[in-house]
Amino acid sequence: MYDSISELMSEIAAGEDMYLELKEAVFRDHAPQFAGEDARAPEAIAQVLCSLANAEGGVVIFGVNKRREVIGVRPDRMDDLEQWVVNVAQRNCEPPIYIVPDRKFLPDSKSTDQLCLKVDVPKSLYAHRTSGGHWMTRIGSHRADLRPEQLARLLERRRIGEPFEERPIQTATLDALDLQLFEDYCRRRFGPDEESAQADIATRLVNLKLAERLEGGAVAPTVVGLLLFGRKPIPRHLPGAFVDCACYRGEFADANQQVDAKSFHGPLPEQIVDAVRFVEKWMPVSAEKTYEGRRDMLPFPLRAVHEAIVNAVVHRDYQLYGSNVRVFLFANRLEISNPGGLHNTIRPENLFAGCLYRRNQFLCGFLRDYESPITGRALMESRGEGFRMMVRETRRIGGDVEVVALQDAVTVTLKKGHLSN
Repeated sequence: MYDSISELMSEIAAGEDMYLELKEAVFRDHAPQFAGEDARAPEAIAQVLCSLANAEGGVVIFGVNKRREVIGVRPDRMDDLEQWVVNVAQRNCEPPIYIVPDRKFLPDSKSTDQLCLKVDVPKSLYAHRTSGGHWMTRIGSHRADLRPEQLARLLERRRIGEPFEERPIQTATLDALDLQLFEDYCRRRFGPDEESAQADIATRLVNLKLAERLEGGAVAPTVVGLLLFGRKPIPRHLPGAFVDCACYRGEFADANQQVDAKSFHGPLPEQIVDAVRFVEKWMPVSAEKTYEGRRDMLPFPLRAVHEAIVNAVVHRDYQLYGSNVRVFLFANRLEISNPGGLHNTIRPENLFAGCLYRRNQFLCGFLRDYESPITGRALMESRGEGFRMMVRETRRIGGDVEVVALQDAVTVTLKKGHLSN
């Protein structure tokens, strides 16, 4: 928003409104202070960020005072200010707000360029409050506390009661999707002569709930649409929707013992395959001699690795802002962690007993249409026996499976086996 200098200066000249907040930063040691604020600086700026995110989004300019005068930020304090604002967005807003800071040189009254910090605050998928407990919105040029009935309407507009995967990402357009990848999926699933193929691509996406028409006619991808067919970088829309992989020589996550590390982005089916290939590449392979010849001994069955990574990617909580799936390979174990606790009332013992565990039902349904090049089977199988298969296969070679479920994360550990596969 307001990307050009001329547009930005025009908006500043018009003054604060629903989309624009002006802030003059004065530093005391390394902490900024802001004139005219009753609350402490972190809470005050958190209120600004939450009010914009809960409304239609907007821009905060640090370095311009309330009289619309460009004052600038001291260059030697700019790094401190930017990091401070990012920390407020992450630590003083619940859930954290993804902001986009950008340094701009703006002309003052004497046409001398002054360094300012422009912070873009996108309209959010969520409803945000400050760590001080304030639910805020924007009314004209002012921020205001949401009354209970206003908060209820905000939660309804944000469709908080609806499964997250089916909600539209209103900050994205269909340009964020790889439409050729979608066409390939349709041909594979429906065949080349499917009647729906005659409709325009936006309508087909909407009919499959991979996109949604918004008020005004614009079409935005849904969460599941972006997860399956989002090709371009999407941190602004779904930060954390990727897989981090790392391999260590020892038994601890020590940077000095790191062998390799990769982050896999893009459509979820590709993330799954890339992560499994990473583990396959780096897990040590020993061998034993038998009467039939050499027999490889893998520390983890590949099907079990595949199932554990599929579960982490598919069943994670994509509402948890900025958290990603982690796959860490150690000398004695493989740890796969995903954001979000076990769904509803499920406990680890329920999984071992064969209880089904599905957080993202819609996503699971789509992934049944994808064949894994590693197993030759569907990425998601409908029988619900994947977890028990993973345990059975791991124990068959002398290993074991451990599940640790916390409030905001689940870690599945495959303990190294010692028998031949």
